[in-house]
Amino acid sequence: MRWSWLIILILIWLLLCWFANSVGLADENDTAYSENLLPNVGTTTSNKSNGNLDGVQSGSTGALTNNSTHNGFTITCQTQVSNACGNAFNGEIEGSHDLTLKATGSLVGVTGTDDDGNSHTSTQKKLDGGIVIENEISMQSCEWSGSAYQCGNSAGINDSYTLNIKVKNDEGEVIDEVTTIRYNDAGYNSNSRKFTDSLNITSTKSNNFEWSMTLVDGSGSTTSALRGPNLLGAEMKLQFPTDDYEPLTATEITEINNALGTTDLTENEIWEVVSGIEAKLSEKIYDAGIPEGTKIQVELQENMTVKVYSSGPVNEEMIEVIEEVETQATIVAAKQEVIKEVVKEEKPETIASKIIEESKKEEAPKEEKKEEKEVAAKTETETPKKNIQKKKLAANIDKVNDKIDNQIRDVAKNLEIKSIVKLQAMESDIDLAAYTQQAFYKPKDIYIGNNLVDNRDIYNSISLASYVANDPVNIKEQKLQDINLNKQRLILEIEQLKNEKT
Repeated sequence: MRWSWLIILILIWLLLCWFANSVGLADENDTAYSENLLPNVGTTTSNKSNGNLDGVQSGSTGALTNNSTHNGFTITCQTQVSNACGNAFNGEIEGSHDLTLKATGSLVGVTGTDDDGNSHTSTQKKLDGGIVIENEISMQSCEWSGSAYQCGNSAGINDSYTLNIKVKNDEGEVIDEVTTIRYNDAGYNSNSRKFTDSLNITSTKSNNFEWSMTLVDGSGSTTSALRGPNLLGAEMKLQFPTDDYEPLTATEITEINNALGTTDLTENEIWEVVSGIEAKLSEKIYDAGIPEGTKIQVELQENMTVKVYSSGPVNEEMIEVIEEVETQATIVAAKQEVIKEVVKEEKPETIASKIIEESKKEEAPKEEKKEEKEVAAKTETETPKKNIQKKKLAANIDKVNDKIDNQIRDVAKNLEIKSIVKLQAMESDIDLAAYTQQAFYKPKDIYIGNNLVDNRDIYNSISLASYVANDPVNIKEQKLQDINLNKQRLILEIEQLKNEKT
């Protein structure tokens, strides 16, 4: 019996190894991982934290005033309590009414290590290949009335702590950012909480970062100090490619658009879509549960298939999910979902106007010879102008329709945009400009010499009574009235004769 179970286990192990090779499970060595980039790197971890992160309080302890610095962080606040934004002590930083820690730094020149232990240094060309920022914080937040771990002078509603990370280019423009506001209840030691945030940037020109953490007292007290959350530890790390990034050529952009079923995605949008698909498929595998310490990465291939990488062992649940992830139906569903998120749909009217403008720009004016102008003028006089306009209109619409067919592959949207183009063309065919200068009434000065008084009798020998008497409608009504009166008179006379006979 024991041998049979052993054989079964061996067979399962062999199956897992075979499957790992068949789907391309392997170590991914083209990414380097840095250590903490924040100024508190190497600071002793707070003994109140179970997060095992670099601590934030170092050296001096005591009040943290507005616009001061501590352990490399800039300290600011909107409202000081007891002439301070908060306090640094016991390896942590606590806010009063509100307190913000801020740090900035360069992403160029950062040292990172790949999975094989090789060292790499980030350059702008490497960063242009796309980066990932991973941030972890360790928090204590129990100084509010509803906390399950009430501590200190608990009062007010739950405190908040907000993380903000911005990635900028070398000109200081924000490329991307993440902001997370939390109200989670947390106590000291084993009850402290660790939180992880990430920022995945696929666009180029990532150059530097700005990191900030804001601690806010839920009671909003301006008299009682140190009621806010406590930051116990913080680390921000960088993941960057080990190889220099080579921009896509125009041909490659077209080919990738064709593969994705899109038309005019830019290079940055292409990588947003690709990384988005990979992230969604990776999530499916992670959600199934993976062994501790195992890293999973999904890579989208040129033929719209995927390759799965793993830094550790796989289990049966992972195998089932990976098989599902590899199906075309799953890949297509993820692709459609991501494209909707990345591509901002333009209104059909806007697309139609853009295509019309493109067609107009392509029609460069040509110099005509004198003889050609004379022929054209003669033709215009001989041919009805309306027919010429119709021919030009039809030719222009055909050109625009060709552009629509090349750019819009969705049948329903294609027909909708074509109908809008036709309507706009019909409207433009009716030129109202000629009427803007048309004089419908000849001007005449009736008040010559600035004499604003005219004593002439405009209605001489004409009265309302004479006008009414000669009005045809009035004459008809009068005749009808006379007929009706005669009718009533005859009816009365007949009634009278009947009474006399009886």
